[in-house]
Amino acid sequence: MTNGVRDCVPPLSDRRDEQSVVPRPDQSVSNTEREVRLDSTYPTKLNLQIHGLRGLSALAVFIYHLYAMSMLFNFWPAVLARADIFFKAGSYGVEIFFIISGYLITASLIRHQSAKKFLIDRCIRIYPVFLAIHLLVFTVGPIIHYKWMAGISVWHWSEAFISNGLFLPGIFPLPLAQLNAWSLSYEAAFYLVTAGVFAAAAIARRRLVFMGAALVLIPALLMVPRAAFFVVGVTIFFVNNRGMIQLPALFRSLAVPSFISVPILLTLGEHHRALTFVAMVPAFVFFWSITQGKCGLSAFLRLRWLQYLGTISYSFYLWSPVVTYPLKIVISRVFHASSNELTPVLLFLVTGTAAAISVSHLSYRYLEEGCGRALRHWIHGRERDMRDSTSASATATVTTG
Repeated sequence: MTNGVRDCVPPLSDRRDEQSVVPRPDQSVSNTEREVRLDSTYPTKLNLQIHGLRGLSALAVFIYHLYAMSMLFNFWPAVLARADIFFKAGSYGVEIFFIISGYLITASLIRHQSAKKFLIDRCIRIYPVFLAIHLLVFTVGPIIHYKWMAGISVWHWSEAFISNGLFLPGIFPLPLAQLNAWSLSYEAAFYLVTAGVFAAAAIARRRLVFMGAALVLIPALLMVPRAAFFVVGVTIFFVNNRGMIQLPALFRSLAVPSFISVPILLTLGEHHRALTFVAMVPAFVFFWSITQGKCGLSAFLRLRWLQYLGTISYSFYLWSPVVTYPLKIVISRVFHASSNELTPVLLFLVTGTAAAISVSHLSYRYLEEGCGRALRHWIHGRERDMRDSTSASATATVTTG
């Protein structure tokens, strides 16, 4: 929460868990799943419904950000005041991202079959884009007196640099440099918890491990209700993976109203916490339907532009507040906080969207894909060298013996 306005960013669902082929806006997407080329660590199909949902959620949170920034800089037009609740609802795209993460990250961990390999892959996935922005903010921030960085001492700068680099602000009450990165703190905690449970289950009785995890997590989720949406995704993954229950036809017909009811219940949950947990029920219904590709949202989520947004969503949400920051300052000064005109907010919408998508596209190509691929090749190369060295040592021992 910053100046009374909620800052949101999508959590990190593992795009590599779904795809390596980039769907561009001009490409046709019509099938429920697309075959892609990946190494054996990753699946061979892309679930277009989940990918499109990621894009839709990314767009919803971006629109909320535009609304929040316009409000903070006093150029949100009074004529749109009645639609405020609609734009505020976009912030709940974060909960949808938590569901997606719960589903895909669980699948990723099971496929890796190693907590260590899973966490290394997570770091490779997260850090190239995050560190680029991290270094930019901590370099330029003190110079332009960005928020709490104005007049910051070297010691406090160093503390904040390290704590933000470890994703501590968000869960912990520490200064947050990238105001949209608070949710990465929840994501990082989710990765560590799931990896810990997986590692413990490999060496102890699974039932005891899961019972112990539940005893710890249930009180934590009661204190932080929004994090409970990870559980929705995890649950649906195991339901689908084990084929325990077939998707009832009634659920397919309820997918659209369930999807709409989630932000409504979450809005009411701002004042009545219990309704946040109630929202998990329709969230379960619509997301289960989406994973099966048999609901009223399926065709919409397979639209080409949503597929494209789903592809660049991580870069889109980390970079969009950065690239729109100077735009909102310029627009607020040029129009002198005129709250009765549509021109400032429309100009902000057009220029902000164009700038965010352009930078995010480049970020995806060169940071997510380029740097990520280079890091994976480097790590895999080191692993091969270590295996070869071990094999050579073993051979030499046998020979001399």
